[in-house]
Amino acid sequence: MMSYTSYGFILLVAMGLVMARFVPQKHRGWILLAMSLLFMGSAGGGYTICFWFISTAAGFAAAFFLSGEKTFPKRLVLIAAVAFQLGLLAYFKYVNLPFYTLEALGEITGRPYEFEPADRVSILGISFYTLMIIGYNVDVYRGEIKAARSFFQFSLFVGYFGHFVQGPIDSFKEMGESLKKPSLTTFRDLQAGCLRILLGLFKKLMISERLAVIVDTIYGDYSSYGGWYLFLAAASFSLQLYTDFSGCMDIVAGVSRLFGIRLAENFRQPYFSETIAEFWRRWHITLGAFLRKYVYIPLGGNRKGKLRKYLNITVVFFLSGLWHGGKWTFIIGTGLLQCAYMIAGELLRPLSDRLFGLLHLDPASLAAKGFRRLRTFLLVTAGFVLFRSDSLTMAGEIFAGMLAPARYAEYGEGVLYSGLGTADFTVLLISLVILFLFSLWREKNGDRPVVRGEGMQTILCFGITFVIILFGCYGKGYDMSSFIYSQF
Repeated sequence: MMSYTSYGFILLVAMGLVMARFVPQKHRGWILLAMSLLFMGSAGGGYTICFWFISTAAGFAAAFFLSGEKTFPKRLVLIAAVAFQLGLLAYFKYVNLPFYTLEALGEITGRPYEFEPADRVSILGISFYTLMIIGYNVDVYRGEIKAARSFFQFSLFVGYFGHFVQGPIDSFKEMGESLKKPSLTTFRDLQAGCLRILLGLFKKLMISERLAVIVDTIYGDYSSYGGWYLFLAAASFSLQLYTDFSGCMDIVAGVSRLFGIRLAENFRQPYFSETIAEFWRRWHITLGAFLRKYVYIPLGGNRKGKLRKYLNITVVFFLSGLWHGGKWTFIIGTGLLQCAYMIAGELLRPLSDRLFGLLHLDPASLAAKGFRRLRTFLLVTAGFVLFRSDSLTMAGEIFAGMLAPARYAEYGEGVLYSGLGTADFTVLLISLVILFLFSLWREKNGDRPVVRGEGMQTILCFGITFVIILFGCYGKGYDMSSFIYSQF
């Protein structure tokens, strides 16, 4: 199976770059489409290509009827087009949701409900390209963009390998034309692209894979652990999810830069957020932008009073949790719980401001900012406990276990009895410190490079490559093809 860290993908990119040097610029889109189809078939199989083609053809045809001065009932066409796309998504992702709901109710009421989940073919990327097609059809209906005249251009936009598996959820208005005719690649683009790829590999191989050992060890036998070990597992998963997902985004953004394509940014130092609302503006940015544009604003946004605003926020977060998967651990963990945080934070803000005034504390002080950032991290991490748990019961037992005395599994190995030896744990800590310092630089300096000059950046590329090769997490038990968000 091909993935963004597999040797097959490296070979595919290398072949594409070589071919792009000998093909006129206006025809390079065909190389990208061929690469995308090869990647799609290798990573997802024939069913993925088949249903991707059905969704793409349906979206292209719908845009034809939604554009121009045609006398078709466009509103009905849009409803049918969106319903078709969501119907395919629901069939493959949410067919078991009613049974999971009964299971969750059984856990709450103490009347267990057991069922055999219905098997469905796994369609890679369907959660991402479905939203891109829906956004495209809505934009054509609103007259914000013109319908693509070329099926090739639209197919490349929907199936482009750089955003097919884990996003970002790009818009046709911003990406359609640039994918069809990629800009000429300069040496600066090649250098920046390589640095971005190496950053993603650093996050994935140096940090995420080591955190995965801790998380899988403790979550895999959570009843044998207690106290701060469960806190460690929860915090480790929060960081694992971030470094895994954002690492993937760095890799695909860097590869795209090699071909002269700029993908939308999907992360902006989310763990520097001081509030939950700010966190979700920095985490999975393109999903938030999609829900804001196509759900929150059409429902009325914040223009119809506070009660309606909070209802709209609830709908958005419910859909965000549901998008991640048809289980209540997802719907609550990354949806409804985060919504409750956000609404509570807004309602309690006057009280918080008054408390700071009574205590004569400066809300803008470094200590106050640090407190708010730690609070946000802990609240988000609590939601991710649900996200990582197999059931609501498991999540509840983990939360309860955090309050119990610290204990560890007798058969555990490693410096913290959580799977990692002293050397790996040391490398992990050093890597996290490096990532923190780099993120702090980005927070203060934006996208300005850490080192200037082409020579220094080239040296940095070689240096990071050497470190990753020497200290990256490989070997027995390591599955280089796995990214957490590829399952969504």
